[in-house]
Amino acid sequence: MPGSWYRLLHQFCTELYFSRVTVLNRGALPDSGPTLYVGLHCNGAIDGLVYRHVVPRAEFMISTQLRRNLLGKLFFDGIEVVRSKDAGNPRANAAALEQCCALLERGGELFVFPEGTSTLGPRHLPFKTGAARIAWNCVQRGRGPRLRIVPMGVRYECAWAFRSRVEVLVGDDISIAGLDGMESQAAISELHARITRALEHVGINVESDAMLRQLQQLAYIATLGTPRSYYRTLKRLERGVPDPILRAWAQLAPRLTTSRLLRHQDVTLFPDGPIILYTFAFLLLAPWVALGLWINLPPLLAGWFASRRLADGRNVVSLWKILVGIPCFILWVPMMQALCFRLGGLWACGLYTALTVVALAGYYRMKKLAVTIINGLLHPGLRREVLRFRRTVLEALETST
Repeated sequence: MPGSWYRLLHQFCTELYFSRVTVLNRGALPDSGPTLYVGLHCNGAIDGLVYRHVVPRAEFMISTQLRRNLLGKLFFDGIEVVRSKDAGNPRANAAALEQCCALLERGGELFVFPEGTSTLGPRHLPFKTGAARIAWNCVQRGRGPRLRIVPMGVRYECAWAFRSRVEVLVGDDISIAGLDGMESQAAISELHARITRALEHVGINVESDAMLRQLQQLAYIATLGTPRSYYRTLKRLERGVPDPILRAWAQLAPRLTTSRLLRHQDVTLFPDGPIILYTFAFLLLAPWVALGLWINLPPLLAGWFASRRLADGRNVVSLWKILVGIPCFILWVPMMQALCFRLGGLWACGLYTALTVVALAGYYRMKKLAVTIINGLLHPGLRREVLRFRRTVLEALETST
């Protein structure tokens, strides 16, 4: 299949599955010329869809495992390599590396995941040296002065949730200066060290899963009702949580764990204004969103069921929802449009389309409103404490920035 098919499909999947994709430091993206992108890898093959949304001209280095069946071939393309844990002949990797270098020599863009696999853990996995070897080969062939190496990171508000939000951070170029005259292995080691530092600079690296969860909760709280970036807030908290937040959290956390509270993106929400206004907004939005979801229930259930049966970790839940749910949705929509046209003509087709769009656009907001209202009605005594803690978070981050 031509590359344009995959770009179109990946764009469609990203727009359909995620509520919002935000690119931070977009000005650091090259306009043209040979570019080697090195990206952090946390959410399975879905990372590739999100990154391609940002750099649509890039060709990806992918595991040969992704294209071992018809479904994988339908969704993924790229320069295939055999990882140590994959079934296949690793000798083919030499040809793949040569293909990568040739792409860059032609002025193309290449995207590599130096970790080789993904994790939603508290820090990155060990980086392989493949990206450094590709870059060094380009330097040796005289393409070095033109080559740009750009690090990128991605963070999801909730990596396994449908219609969650995602942010991509573009880092500053990785320098390839000062390598002239170095032995190949020494130059590759130096480039690898620079790539590692750059990726750690754009990534989130903490001590434990528990700490990462706490930082994610605090970062999401800090974005509520503000234009603050979730990713940048995580980076700020990575350096250390301000003492006022830690003290306030120590007092509030036990109350939240002992009460039966609903959560959105792992955070307990309460209305910060009159609850009647939240209820009115919910009643205005929810019927249309619910109806739009109902008339598209089969593909939604197919994706959910596949993720429950086939995913062996949270970092591949979204992958299975997309691999199964989106083909079902692509087949479901024309069937529904044909049925609507037969029953009611063009106006019925338009109504189905409008309800589907409203459901996709409003699903994230509807869930958020539902959690906020139910908590506010069932646990009014906690509302003041939670809102006070949120103000503490915002003030502490503002004064410590």
